[in-house]
Amino acid sequence: MPLDGSTSCCWQRFRQPENALMPEAQSSGRCVWSAARWLRAAPGPFVPLILQYLDPAVPGFLCRVLSFCLLALGPGAAATAQPEPAAGPFAAAIDAARQRVVKLYGGALGAERGFGSGVLVAPDGRIVTTLSVLLESPGLRAVLFDGRRFPAQVVARDEQRQLALLQIQAAELPYFELGGSGQLQTGDWVIAVANPFKVADGPEPVSVAVGVLSGRSSLSARRRTQDFAYDGTVLLIDVIVATPGSAGGAVVDACGRLVGLIGKAVIDTRTNTWANYALPVEEVAAFLRQVAEGTGQPARATPHAATPAERVDLGIRLFDVGGRTRPAYVERVRPDSPAWRAGIRPDDLIVALDAQPIGTCQDFYRACDGLRADAGRIEVVVKRGDELQSFAITIGESE
Repeated sequence: MPLDGSTSCCWQRFRQPENALMPEAQSSGRCVWSAARWLRAAPGPFVPLILQYLDPAVPGFLCRVLSFCLLALGPGAAATAQPEPAAGPFAAAIDAARQRVVKLYGGALGAERGFGSGVLVAPDGRIVTTLSVLLESPGLRAVLFDGRRFPAQVVARDEQRQLALLQIQAAELPYFELGGSGQLQTGDWVIAVANPFKVADGPEPVSVAVGVLSGRSSLSARRRTQDFAYDGTVLLIDVIVATPGSAGGAVVDACGRLVGLIGKAVIDTRTNTWANYALPVEEVAAFLRQVAEGTGQPARATPHAATPAERVDLGIRLFDVGGRTRPAYVERVRPDSPAWRAGIRPDDLIVALDAQPIGTCQDFYRACDGLRADAGRIEVVVKRGDELQSFAITIGESE
């Protein structure tokens, strides 16, 4: 609300340089300067009265006490403030994109964070994001731009593109229309809209960064020690998006049209640096067409869906997430299972099963599919630390 006449005079006194303060009052004036600025930015019914007493002649100690009291009142007044709309030449594009980007929260595992971003692609609550560990949580939820929270279900996955389609029970939502990115030229403005570092949690607006399209290139990347599955064309941008929580966010042009989806944080194998890139919107559209035609990969029923290993009752779950080459690292061993009793533990790398060499998760699944329930004892060789160790597992052992 506007300040009244008396408080306006007080404000003018502090902001006009020609009204120099007396030497003995300079310290006091500086002390109340930040408090006066803050009160003007977040006024309340008590502000006009308080500002009458923000006088440079007030002794410095008393002034400091008053300033600290004002700041202590700050959270209550600030809590009623609404997020201001974006300003500048891209204001319309930013405001529109923020309403169409959602915040996702789910499970975490090791260095994999339990938060991310997604984009609304239909008014009925369909969301596209990147594949990640957070999707494996039974408590997966999406937070909209206005702070509403919805449970989310994984509808379909695309291991090659590393994309996932989610569904929330909502209607008449703002959403991105999936056009194309062909109109973008090198040097054109692009805007990245996402929730890096989990800065926003409720109705707070997601973060925005502005840059340009650096070019297009095929992606040759890795995540940690694994090759990254997607090796198609990507949009290279000069905006830092290889940050926790950014994956799945939107990249829009200056008109607010979706041109790309921020990809997972990966390291470019050619430069050994983090790649700041986005999957072209055409790849997102192709994924959704496959889902509509029934040719997409269906979602796993639950995070604990049965694997081939569990079908033969070994009790081993592998860390099988992304990448063209996925070593058979043990993520979990079911307590009191045959593998547990034999001595297999999480973080073991399985290198052989029943005399068959194991190089990937698929090798392990195929080897388990070939096991018979009456096989008796089988040998499993694992690499634990720097050592190879052999364990004997009894198939069909009662638990």
